[in-house]
Amino acid sequence: MTENNMKLLKEFQNDYNRHSEEEFAQILAERNDIRLFFINENKCFTDGKNIVIDPAFWELFADRITLEKTENFLKLNNEISGNPIIALKMCARSPNIHECLHIIYSDFPCGCVSDTRGTTSFRKTLLSNISNIIEDAFIEAAGCSEFDNLEHFLLWFRVGVGFKASKENIDLDYIPLFSYLNYMCNFLLFPFIKQNIPHDDISKYIENTKQLFLDGAICGDSSDRYVYTQKIFDIIEPLIPENEPEEKLLEQLMEKLLIGTQTHSSKNSTIADYSNKGKKANITRRLFTDKKGNPLNNNKIKEKMDLEIIRINNEIKGDSFILGLIKTTIYSPCSDFDCSNIHKDIKIDVIRPKINLNLRKAYQNIVNKYKLTINSYTARFSQLLKGTAEEIEDRRYFGTGIMANKLADVKKRYWFRTVYGETLPNAGFLFLIDGSGSMQGERLHGAMETCVILHEVLRANNVLHSIVEHRAFYGKAFQENRILVSFSGKKEECYNILGLEASQGTREGLTLYWAEKYLLKECSSEKKIIVMISDGAPAHNYIDNNGNIKDYSPPVSIKDTALAVKKITQRGTGIVAIALSTPGEDDCYGQLKTMYNDVVACTDISKLTGQLLGVISKCLKRI
Repeated sequence: MTENNMKLLKEFQNDYNRHSEEEFAQILAERNDIRLFFINENKCFTDGKNIVIDPAFWELFADRITLEKTENFLKLNNEISGNPIIALKMCARSPNIHECLHIIYSDFPCGCVSDTRGTTSFRKTLLSNISNIIEDAFIEAAGCSEFDNLEHFLLWFRVGVGFKASKENIDLDYIPLFSYLNYMCNFLLFPFIKQNIPHDDISKYIENTKQLFLDGAICGDSSDRYVYTQKIFDIIEPLIPENEPEEKLLEQLMEKLLIGTQTHSSKNSTIADYSNKGKKANITRRLFTDKKGNPLNNNKIKEKMDLEIIRINNEIKGDSFILGLIKTTIYSPCSDFDCSNIHKDIKIDVIRPKINLNLRKAYQNIVNKYKLTINSYTARFSQLLKGTAEEIEDRRYFGTGIMANKLADVKKRYWFRTVYGETLPNAGFLFLIDGSGSMQGERLHGAMETCVILHEVLRANNVLHSIVEHRAFYGKAFQENRILVSFSGKKEECYNILGLEASQGTREGLTLYWAEKYLLKECSSEKKIIVMISDGAPAHNYIDNNGNIKDYSPPVSIKDTALAVKKITQRGTGIVAIALSTPGEDDCYGQLKTMYNDVVACTDISKLTGQLLGVISKCLKRI
């Protein structure tokens, strides 16, 4: 995705557009209690009451080649592929319609939750994904049969996702069950994609279940529809390996094949404790064919799409369609710091994002998910923080000593005594999160959840802290520091944590000098501590005004960062680094150890929260 498209996506995800999609969902589903949220996690799903949409799903809106291929298939003009704003709007509205149809016609929770066939976690997940394939095909058939103006959205997104998915190389040969699921998913949901002849080890299962998938996808009653899932499972049960593969592998496969899988998950993944019986529907056709499987010749698709594009263009002209998320931008040349000449051309863009209130529910989901963990850490951390402080009580009738200057007191209150009370160490913490591209995936997700837990625990214990994400843009003399949570900001700033991203590189030396100055200016605590969370050595390059490439990578970047650490710690600010790595990868801990005096290795992202709180408590005990 280009920098312009990334910027466009950020601007699009404002509360006006979120509210617009939420209002549309409430009207379509005829439910005033529906809430809709934007995320950036390559997922779209609903729990029957709340809808979660990623407008940048698979970066489809920015993939002009796939969009043009989709338009050619549907015999449309190239107005969507030629305008990323229109494409982005379509990529929000289309999955929104899909999830609304689930709310109308699907059962919540899915029948697989209580199915006795799910004797293991893997089998439950398999049941849920068979149901997922059938349910997706059904609700799109219902959308075409029961509504007059949804077909062009459903077709456009299904074809676009299908062409996008066909680019993915998924290794399926080693597990026949996975090959079977891939074939049947394409057969039912992406019939326009030509498939290879199935292998002999799955061909008989395909022939024995094809009609069950087709019949299930036009069964108007949701309870009867799940019976087809059970019949299919019973037939393909011999395909389940004796040594069941990891459930995670099956989930990863289905995430690539479907537009998110959490809607029909066998786990308790719902945002709210909610149950719902889907409405019956009279299916007169499928998305791509009639009920008998004959291709449809629908000449009205182009007409409907042309009208939709006119509507979107009129909406774009409105002032509220694109609203900038950035409140404050401050450019600070590196001459403000005593850093080396290697940073002389770099400008730092300090960003305080506008609070994205539509992330409130998603943030609360994480808090609810880890409620027990947060409460446990809050109580334990409170005990770790408690220290003793001496206080003198004077003007006493009895005590442990006499104050000479009080001997003239006619009431003889010249005694004093020493008492000990509990107090919190006067310290503030700045957490610097590595925002480089190598943090993508599990590390970014783990860092995000950790920061939420960390913020809740520290806030409950009144410990001053700030969370900042930093990155440097390749090819440019430019660094961005995003203050997600400030020392004295609004309570709602915590929602910004869910905006953590992974792209570009880092210049940790310069970031540390900026952090020192930021702490001195914004943090009122006596002791100031920087906690750097990183997954390796910093790297960045840019082209100067003379056309020369200026490289900031090891060993230069390591030496520069080590020098910054030495200077800053000598001036009184503590620095601790957390090395994020996994067994078998490059020695992240070794790299950080050459730059930082205090380094903690984290090879299991699930343990990051406990390690960070342990580091904080140790720092406070030294004060």
